[in-house]
Formats: sequence, structure tokens, C-alpha cells
Amino acid sequence: MNLDLRRALRLSFPSSIALVGAGGKTTTLYQLAREYQSEYPLVILTTSTHLGREQVRAADFHLIHHGELKQTWEQIRARQGRLCLTAEWDSQTQRWQGLDSETLQSLAQIAQENDVPLIIEADGARRRPLKAPADHEPALPPFCDTVIVVAGLAALGKPLTEEWVHRPQRFAELSGCPIAETITSEAILRVLSHPLGGRKGIPATAKSYVLLTQAETPEAQATAKRMSSFLLRDFNAVVVAAKGQTLPSTAEPGNLPCSDDDFLLPYRLLAVHETIAGVVLAAGASSRFGKPKPLLIWRGETLVHRAARLALEAGLQPVIVVCGAEGNAVAEAVADLPVAVVQNPDWSGGQSTSIKAALHTLGEKSGGAIFLLVDQPFISLPLLQALLENHAQSLAPVIAPLVGDRRTNPVLFDRLTFPDLLRLEGDVGGRAIFGRYPPQWLIWQDERLPFDLDTPDDYRKLLTLDEDSN
Repeated sequence: MNLDLRRALRLSFPSSIALVGAGGKTTTLYQLAREYQSEYPLVILTTSTHLGREQVRAADFHLIHHGELKQTWEQIRARQGRLCLTAEWDSQTQRWQGLDSETLQSLAQIAQENDVPLIIEADGARRRPLKAPADHEPALPPFCDTVIVVAGLAALGKPLTEEWVHRPQRFAELSGCPIAETITSEAILRVLSHPLGGRKGIPATAKSYVLLTQAETPEAQATAKRMSSFLLRDFNAVVVAAKGQTLPSTAEPGNLPCSDDDFLLPYRLLAVHETIAGVVLAAGASSRFGKPKPLLIWRGETLVHRAARLALEAGLQPVIVVCGAEGNAVAEAVADLPVAVVQNPDWSGGQSTSIKAALHTLGEKSGGAIFLLVDQPFISLPLLQALLENHAQSLAPVIAPLVGDRRTNPVLFDRLTFPDLLRLEGDVGGRAIFGRYPPQWLIWQDERLPFDLDTPDDYRKLLTLDEDSN
């Protein structure tokens, strides 16, 4: 699946989107507009601050608002394509001025009523990779339902000066990085996560995202991945993007040639990092086995503890352990781990009831969930990490391991599939929706992975395998 910004940001309907930060806001503005154009005939682009000549010239139409918005809308509604709406030209700043807050509010209401996407550039950065907002910035309209904070990684390793950062003194204050010192990923993280930095002015009801651009080199991409785990504490998702083809590791993105209209070049989206939940299914009665499988000891810990621990080590958040028949004992077995224990009173109704019990506890920030079965002991940390990496690069609805010609667990389900999982009934699992969402297969070489514990003989075989390996 090819990633695009609308899919990455889960924008399935016309939204009021605001762009802030530095390092590619206008590129984002036009890329989102192009993607919306495939479904919506009209997309309105505007600003709450100002736009330069070249930014406006790239639109299909430019309309100057003056007077009554009702009259302006009559001129807009007949158009198709990317329409850029600004106020008058300011001869002093040599920029097109933005709309005032009252006009923007009315425009947003009209756009919503007419099913028209509205994308707003809400601050300026003078074409620098990074910035920190001044006291009067950003000019974020309170009605926006989506805010994208853009930051360019071309400034990594560069000195904290005006050449690389718009408002360097303010950036220094927020990051703790002195003027002229080397800009580190930690400094960028501190500014992006600061209430007076990247999070400043974001409406409480809006979903917020970080877009890390200029990740052309493998080193920048690895840094972006590390940064995402911290940024997800404050933002719904982190998108990593580059332009053109992957460059050799010796290339320096900040020294690449650019032109006044380089924002028309589309991003190549590399990864979308979201919080992915881990769900450990441990509610069954193990009737065929004869005693609770979650409480079996292997390699010094219970199987349920092992599954939950691996989920935590893989970075899954939250990790949910669904209990049922042996609720108290299972909960006690994982009491030392920072997991959420969910008691499923309907466990006898089959696996679907545990799936639904887990999904009902997840919030809107979860981009998906990996379901782990406690009776599958050879689930490994590298496997969970591979599922996460595969999802970050594809956002595939379902990702499942394939060992030889045998499909197996654990399976990652994107949140796109949650409504269908919530409609499951009886003793069925997620495989029941594979017909609607054909899995993306993750080829896995460990032939032990499909091994599961159905009988006491399987458990004895598992212990024997350990003895043979010693």
C-alpha cells in the first residue's frame, strides 16, 4: 500500500486543517490539497498570517477576499480545484495577508456545510528547517479539528543560528541548547513537546500530528524513528517524510539545492508511527488442557507474564491482559507489570468477547493492536518489532506472520478494522474478517512460531525442547 498524507493522518472526510512549524508547511499544504482533489472537486487553501507570491501562484485559482464573505463564497462555489483565498497584498511585507479570525470562523462553517476541505497555513518560518513560536504565534484558529506540526531534520547537527532556525533565541530558551551550539534530536524534541513550542495553541478538541520532513538520509530516518516514541506521548502520530529518492549516507539534506517552488515536489512518506496496543488474550478456561494455560511456567515465568512482558519490551502501549475463567490468578501473575487488566465476564461466549472487551478500553489514539495468545510460547521480541515496522511503512489493515505456507499469530490489526472486530460473535477470532481485509504477510523464518499448547503432551514437548537446547 502506498502511503499518502490523508491515509497517514486518517483524514477520511473534509477537515479544517492547520499547519504550523517549519521545514515544509507549504509542501504539506499543496500535497494534502492534491490528495483531497481526487475525491472533492474544490479545496480551499488560506492563511491566518500571510503567504508569499510563489505560494499563492501555485494554486489553480487565487481569490482576494474583501467585503462580505457571502459575496466571496458566491465567487468560490462555482470553482473547481485548489483555490487560494487571501486578504489584500501588503506592499510593506511583500506578502498576501491572511484572513482575520472572524472571517476564518465563518469560512470554516461554510466549508463544513458544503463538504469542502479547508487547509490553513497558520504561521511562518522564512524557509528555515526549524522554528520556535513568538508570543503572538501560532495563529491557530480554535475551530481546527486537525493540527500538523512540521519540523525539518536538515537542521540536525547544524549550529543553532538564524541560518537554520527561525527565532533561534526563543528556540534556545525552550530547548536548553545555547546559541551557536549543535542542534541535537533531543533539542528538537524538547521544543516540539513544549507547551510553548510545538504544542502551543493547539485546540483541546483537535487531533495533533508531527510531520518530520527532510529525512533523506538513513541516519535522519533512524533518528526520526527514535524521536517518534517520545513524541507519541503528546501527539496522535508521527509521520516521517523525504523528497525524491533515498540519498547516500554522506549526503547532507540541508545543502541540497532548492528553488522558490520546491514545495510543489511531493513528499515520499517513509513511515507513520502511532501507538499500537498489545492485547494478551488469557480469558479461556483451558478445558481441553485440564488446567489454566496462562499460568503454566516456562523459562521461569508464567506464559501470561511472558507475553505481557514481551509486548511491553516491544513498545506496545497500552498492554491489556484480558482475563476470564481464572481472572484473579491471571491478574496476580502480571501484577508486577505496568499493564491494564480487563476482566471479561462473558469469557465463556468465546474469543470474540475478549477481543471486544479489549477494544472497548482503547482510546482514539491507538492506531492498531497486536493480539497475542498465551499458548504460543515462541512469540519473540524481534517478531513484534517486525510487525510494528511493517505497519509503520504500510498501514496495512491486517499484518500476519507466515511461516512456510502456514499462517500464524500474533496478528496486527489496524484501527480501520476495529468496527468489524467489534461485530464478531461467538468463539471466533480476528481471522473471521480476513475475507474483507486480506492480510499482508510477514515472512518469518522461525519454524517454532506456530507451535501452540493444546494438550499436556504439548507442554511436555515444550519442556523437552528446552532440555534439548541446553
